[in-house]
Amino acid sequence: MYRASPLVIVWLVAACSDSGPTAPRAPEFSAAITCQASVTAGTVTCGSPRAAPLPGMGRDVTLGGQGTYVQLTSSGTAYNSGTQVFQTDVTVQNLIVQPMNSADGLTADAGGIKVFFNTGPTVTGGTGVVSVKNPDGTATFTAANQPYYLYSAGSLLAAGGTTASKTWQFDCPTTVTQFQFTMFVTTKLPADQSVLLWTALTSLTTHNLHSVRVQSFSTGFLPILSGWAVGDAGTVLHYDGSTWSSFDTKRPIGAINLYGVDATGSGAVYAVGDNGTILYSADTGTTWSFLSSPVFTTLFAVGHVGGSGGQHVFIVGEQGVILHATDGVTFASQTNPATDSLFITGGFADTNFFAAGHAGTGLRWNNVTWSSVNTGTAASLHAGGGATDNTGLVTDIWLVGTGGTIIHSTSPVGASGSWSALTSNTTADLFGMTGGPTDLFAVGASGTIQHYNGVAWSPMASGSTAALSDITFDANIALPGVIEYWAVGSGGTILHGTR
Repeated sequence: MYRASPLVIVWLVAACSDSGPTAPRAPEFSAAITCQASVTAGTVTCGSPRAAPLPGMGRDVTLGGQGTYVQLTSSGTAYNSGTQVFQTDVTVQNLIVQPMNSADGLTADAGGIKVFFNTGPTVTGGTGVVSVKNPDGTATFTAANQPYYLYSAGSLLAAGGTTASKTWQFDCPTTVTQFQFTMFVTTKLPADQSVLLWTALTSLTTHNLHSVRVQSFSTGFLPILSGWAVGDAGTVLHYDGSTWSSFDTKRPIGAINLYGVDATGSGAVYAVGDNGTILYSADTGTTWSFLSSPVFTTLFAVGHVGGSGGQHVFIVGEQGVILHATDGVTFASQTNPATDSLFITGGFADTNFFAAGHAGTGLRWNNVTWSSVNTGTAASLHAGGGATDNTGLVTDIWLVGTGGTIIHSTSPVGASGSWSALTSNTTADLFGMTGGPTDLFAVGASGTIQHYNGVAWSPMASGSTAALSDITFDANIALPGVIEYWAVGSGGTILHGTR
């Protein structure tokens, strides 16, 4: 289930685009917020009027954020006419899915969360001059000598977390009735160019979804973005580039659970499941048929060799079943040196294909035979991904599985004994994986999402308790530069993230 890109190939149950995620250049996040202070009413209200790049910031993510990415909340607002001091107590809440004030998601950064004044204070009611009385410091952000307040110094602010309050004071003459200022919230993030929010879509089904694939390709001069998700009781969902909807294949599959889906660059779509079922469309889902299967055992995953043709297709399943077609439609059983059930398959070429599954079983295909690979783990392996360099040389393979298992192989890539265990920072079972070497996702039980930024794995808050079974990504051709991620799971769960 591979598809090549210039720098990365993601495989097994993951989907890839021709322009995959790239390395974050500077793990820094900034959110623009404008606040209005009413001296006479004793209030401070903050909104988010814009989402624009900050000149000179040297960072990759700058977002309007009040109520979306961050929430500034004020309380205890008061004005002392005797001292001519206007003050309010302000907290910062993290509304994104990544922890703030951390470059790796695990260790606090010394810089903290800085809320700095980009413009103002500017008097908008009455007359006089207002200035910040008690900043924690001044620094150059978008200009020289900008005052700021510092939060969470030396500690992470978890997703959904709120800082302790800090009192902001302003020198404000009695002739001023209202003033405003624009703030930027800036902090380190584990992955500033990755997903900041996960959104749950309205459920289209109550059936469990097991596999998802979204892929962009062209037919002639027409670009197409097409996605498929499959699940229990013959559930098939389709994504047309803007909307997911239920899909009728017009085949009798209501009693069949579908566990794996794959799509090739030529428009062919495969779905596999119970009783050796191989559901096939040669025309991007317009028409469907059942392909002849030499087995009646459950099939869990399907993957094609990279390229638009996708004629070499592998299917794996229960009791070590491996099926192979060299023409994309005629499947025959292959000899497997192992008998454990296989849950994933994919690879880089018809001479370099992989399968893995129960109890750490690993297999490699060299275009002649399958051979066993010692993965160094007894965990059941459910998903994986890999990467190549610009020359096409395989540089990395990752596999994930039960108990939060993540194993990694570099040189010799995928060979017995070349695997090492990585710290995943979770004990949840992991079932799906997608992404690139510095923007890699693993999903699993109880809404678990783990993210790898090229340095360490750290948790992302999904906002869901569903068992997430698979995740995929691809470029949205209608939104240049935007990468979309889709995760599916139990109860018809579909989560959407963008970067």
